[in-house]
Amino acid sequence: MNIEVNNKLGLCLSGGGFRASFYHVGVLAKMAELGILKHVEVISTVSGGSIVGAAYYLLLKELLESKPDIGDNNEPGLQDSDYVEIVEKLEHHFLAAVQKNLRMRTFYSPWKNLKMLLPSYSRSDTIGELYDKYIYSPLIDVGDRPIGMRDLIIKPKGVPADKFHPRDKVFGNQSRTHKVPVLVLNATSLNSGHNWCFTASWMGEMPPRNNFFRDMDKKDRYRRVYYTEIESRKEKDFKLGKAVAASAGVPVLFPPLAISNLYLNRRVELVDGGVFDNQGIAGVLCPGLDQLCSDFIVSDASGQSDATDNPKTDFLNVLMNTNSILTSRVREEMVNSTKESYPEHVAYIHLTRGLFAKNIEFNNKPSKDEPSPKMKADIVSCKEEFDVDEDMQWAMSKIRTDLDSFTDIEAGCLQADGYQMSESRLLKLPEIYQSKRKLKGKWGFETYIKKISHKDELTHKHLEVGSNMFFKPLFHLFKSTLNLRQYFTLILVSLPVLALLAVIFYGIDYGVQQYFNISVWRIITDQATFSQFVSDIAPIIYGLIITFVISIVASKMVKGCGKWVTLIRKSIQSPVSLVVGFVMRFLLPVIFSIPIRLYLSTIDKYLINSIGKNGSDQKNQRV
Repeated sequence: MNIEVNNKLGLCLSGGGFRASFYHVGVLAKMAELGILKHVEVISTVSGGSIVGAAYYLLLKELLESKPDIGDNNEPGLQDSDYVEIVEKLEHHFLAAVQKNLRMRTFYSPWKNLKMLLPSYSRSDTIGELYDKYIYSPLIDVGDRPIGMRDLIIKPKGVPADKFHPRDKVFGNQSRTHKVPVLVLNATSLNSGHNWCFTASWMGEMPPRNNFFRDMDKKDRYRRVYYTEIESRKEKDFKLGKAVAASAGVPVLFPPLAISNLYLNRRVELVDGGVFDNQGIAGVLCPGLDQLCSDFIVSDASGQSDATDNPKTDFLNVLMNTNSILTSRVREEMVNSTKESYPEHVAYIHLTRGLFAKNIEFNNKPSKDEPSPKMKADIVSCKEEFDVDEDMQWAMSKIRTDLDSFTDIEAGCLQADGYQMSESRLLKLPEIYQSKRKLKGKWGFETYIKKISHKDELTHKHLEVGSNMFFKPLFHLFKSTLNLRQYFTLILVSLPVLALLAVIFYGIDYGVQQYFNISVWRIITDQATFSQFVSDIAPIIYGLIITFVISIVASKMVKGCGKWVTLIRKSIQSPVSLVVGFVMRFLLPVIFSIPIRLYLSTIDKYLINSIGKNGSDQKNQRV
């Protein structure tokens, strides 16, 4: 096999929840129209990019296995229009799946909530199963089982069985017009802090990129392993939904996803790939594997922190802000390094393109609302470059990076934005990637292109509401986005959920009062009761803290007492962990699974089917 890395195009789809997913769909749509998708040889994805990237890959697999690379008199070959068609299908299917509200559905099943008491199953496993059920399984038939990573192996039509390899000169991509890309789903290993990759053939950590990294990084490296080499049946048949859940496992929101029985006496714990590299660039820069590229398209819809006039200095805010600063710094360095190394070979598309930062004046001088000429230097406004209003662009860049339901308006605007923004960047790539004949797809987001260009006021308000992770129906009630009928209908459909929550709260308060003589309601509403409650539990908290402090000092100062210190800690931690784990991982999720079911069938359904539809079709009378 001869290896040659020459004019090899890589596509990077960033993290950023479903906001990023929909933005990437718009970029894919423009790539399909320009005839660029057929040239992509590596697709490196992170988090929200992995969710939509895996769906696109399944559609691409079906296409490449159904038509030969080049047709003849007996059978037509692949055409640019085929790529437009699969992105059209992706657009409609993905929106319908997202509107099932996958994040909320992780609390949907009482049985799954009970199963989460086991150390081998978590909410990350649940959302992986939901990805498979609603997004991936409808796209490909593998029988009555979840889709495995090995099911993603593409066997292109017209190539002898088991002969295809991307780097093979005879049967590989070098001889093909329509390339067969490698899909790389990126996660982060908590064990080593390295990038963990899932492909159709193997999983594990990539080797160091060069000798500099090899010399600098002395952490253990978990060797990549081909699925055919794995002895454990569970890991050999690793599920696609589980791999995507690992790549999109936002820390805190989802617990780490574990891989056991792969390395001796070690359990791999994986979190969101964005912790290591939220743009997926590392996945297209690895030499010696199938991922080393010469040209790059980076679609970046990741979440970015805002500048703050007067930052809060409490522990939690400082921790969150410093982590956000570090993430932004990694993003800037990864993108800048790639652009400087390949100056004519990177199409970088991001959500704040064409917007301007402001200089803040010193000596207590008031700052101008407009950016200074220096901040505008070499930057073309989004309105001039790709015909999107600045206020609309700012609003889209602030949309939540979540995994809940997205409305037609939110999804349509993000797709239209990626579609409009990407063309000028893509056309600057080498000409070998451009098709002479430009196509035009039938896109569902077409109606939103004009809205984001001319700042449709109602659409802008919907996008502003979309920045909120929680209580979006409540913001719609007070943001003047509803007509009178919608206003009163939303109140009516909310009543059953509110009534059920009130009953549940009453039941909890009654039960706690009967067994512990504590009124939750009075603790919340009465200052004296709250003060007495804090006073009553203070000795217990102080006792636990003092015990832990003494155990830590003893373990450091007194030789040979380590095992006794461990026993003391476990005797304290075990019952506390058991009670907290039972309440937080089972009892409350089981109780609240009922109102969640009701919410999805009432408020969320109305939000999707009425409020979130095309705003121009609604009556003008607002409240």
